[in-house]
Amino acid sequence: MNTIFSHGIASGDPLMDRVILWTRVSVSGENDVEVKWEVAKDRDFSKIAGSGSVTASREHDHTVHADPSGLEAGTVYYYRFRAEGETSATGRTKTLPKSGSKHIRFAQVSCAKYNAGFFNAYKRISEQPDLDFILHLGDYIYEAANTPPAGQTPGADIGRPFDPIHECKTLEDYRTRYAQYHADPDIQAMHAALPIISTVDDHEFADGAWRGGGDVHDENRDGAWSDRLARCFQARNEWLPIRLPDPQDPQRVYRKVEVGGLADIFMINTRTYRDRPVLPPEMYDKSRTALGQKQKDWLFTEFEKSNSRWRVLGNPSVMSTTWRADVSDEVKLALLKTKLIAADGLGPDYDQWDGYPAERKQVFDLFRKLKGNIVVLSGDIHVSMAIEMHEHPFDIAEEPVSVEFINTSLTSQNLDDKMKWGYRTESLKYEHGIQEAFPHIKYCELDSHGYNIVDIDPERVRVEYWHFETVLKRTDHEFLASVWQVKHGNPALIKIK
Repeated sequence: MNTIFSHGIASGDPLMDRVILWTRVSVSGENDVEVKWEVAKDRDFSKIAGSGSVTASREHDHTVHADPSGLEAGTVYYYRFRAEGETSATGRTKTLPKSGSKHIRFAQVSCAKYNAGFFNAYKRISEQPDLDFILHLGDYIYEAANTPPAGQTPGADIGRPFDPIHECKTLEDYRTRYAQYHADPDIQAMHAALPIISTVDDHEFADGAWRGGGDVHDENRDGAWSDRLARCFQARNEWLPIRLPDPQDPQRVYRKVEVGGLADIFMINTRTYRDRPVLPPEMYDKSRTALGQKQKDWLFTEFEKSNSRWRVLGNPSVMSTTWRADVSDEVKLALLKTKLIAADGLGPDYDQWDGYPAERKQVFDLFRKLKGNIVVLSGDIHVSMAIEMHEHPFDIAEEPVSVEFINTSLTSQNLDDKMKWGYRTESLKYEHGIQEAFPHIKYCELDSHGYNIVDIDPERVRVEYWHFETVLKRTDHEFLASVWQVKHGNPALIKIK
């Protein structure tokens, strides 16, 4: 039994000529450990492409990151680590394609709540041979207590309590929670099969996180928010295979991923730079920001500069509007339970882009100016949606400025879980009601867990919605629920399945 490498191996943030390799050594005491790594073009390691050693230190929780360079673009590599007389499992990774690429295919995921279900989607993603990477849109971990405060959904009674049992607040708490996740066999399988490109949502930090705090963070009790945020980022940077976009700023997540001229993927952070979520009328203040000025300037500049065939926005929070005043009580119930409108039911959800309408208008103006090759990929809300993005979504004559594909959660509770009714029973009428009330929402599924597959070629972006009937037990059974695509130059959704 492998004991030193009990938290598995991982790779991430690939470039054309390199990729971050990660592992952790489980050792007692405070001593540093030398960890040797090697990367090869074959699983037998007869064609070595690079090797070296790194130090696992107590300062970084005995996690290590290697960054082998000089690799070939668009190429599958295998890697492993050695330490204390043991050899890790063998991982598979892949570099990004070179200029002129004609096709990429990757998984889109978010919201992996450990105590809510088993990570069946990670296992199935790991078994697909044709993926280039996994795009993670946040909530890689949940910081919550196993018995959460009012307003948060409790876990499922399936024998998967959080470790630690309480809400994560200290550096050791967050490290322990990441360690619990990395001990999960399905997460280990996913990481051993594919490189990950990730951003953050709120649960890497605290529920409802914003620039100055979180919904349940009390500075009198929990200390300064800035200190907690620094601890959160330290644990994340230690426990994930991350290449820092700016080594001088360990809290910067936003960056551009260039995929062979076929797509530029812009990963953004809509949590730790944003103004505090507020209700109307303060919500409509034109100075309010979800991005923060520095990130906003970067995004707008890089979007304008992009010469890629497609511009893809990796966006943790839903950007399209999900609010209107004149909806039925039935539709309002579904929107409340899925947190798509304010908790009092009287206004937009201040936690999504609906809560930052002035800045969203500026983003939509940018999309309109560059219309024709923009796709928004979003997570966070635990349901599946495909949406045509409009500044005025109830004006049926207005052309969309882009499209938004929202993946459901990996495990976090959605409508049937919260209402405790049968899978694909009562929710159907609520889905129908939402689509009638919001004509820009072309696809809406409120029950299933799973992931999306995003398939891009020069002429179209195609998105597959893969779902599971349950996450309350381990299962390999998945099904293709729906398929949508958008053609280059025409921001309108086309249903394929």
